[in-house]
Amino acid sequence: MGKTIHLTTPLKKEDVEKLQIDDVVYLSGELYTFMYYSHYGNVLELIRAGKPLPEHMNLDGAVAYHTGTIFKRREDGTYDFRGICATTSSKFNATTPEIIQEAGIRAVIGKGGMDRNVLNTMQESGCVYLSVVGGCSAIYQEKVVTVGDEYWPQKSWADNMLRLVVKDFGPCYVAMDAHGNSIYEEISRQAERRRESMYRFLGIDEA
Repeated sequence: MGKTIHLTTPLKKEDVEKLQIDDVVYLSGELYTFMYYSHYGNVLELIRAGKPLPEHMNLDGAVAYHTGTIFKRREDGTYDFRGICATTSSKFNATTPEIIQEAGIRAVIGKGGMDRNVLNTMQESGCVYLSVVGGCSAIYQEKVVTVGDEYWPQKSWADNMLRLVVKDFGPCYVAMDAHGNSIYEEISRQAERRRESMYRFLGIDEA
């Protein structure tokens, strides 16, 4: 197990570059949720056109969270926040490098990891990938202080992109660091090294 580190957004490049695989991170400040490919698309469309982002959306040094949420907006404008759980990050592989480079995102939270192209961009730009514990929404939900903003509202409020205000959000585990290391690639290499012996033990013919 690595170090336990508490960080506050917006994240600085030098803080991100100190993180290493297996470090445990707790975040305070703001997280921006991305559940669908269209959420990235909406942001990138504005950036490419040189137009300003929505009010209160500042992605320079920000944390992008691949997640779906459950919440209710009360009549008085406050929020009853009930659930948050990571979605699969690989569906964002194609657009993540651009949003890291152009928007200045310093950390991505999700599950399942991302590809080598994203990892290379993280190393070049100073960004990390943080993995959360799957199926533990109750642990993370209580760290959400409130919903700060909703962007591009949908008929289903659960589909909205959100700015969340959080306090000691975690545990988040550094699974891809800013130095080109990925726990997912390491696990794949370990499995490949052991494949022959595993097949032999199981009586599987590779041919």
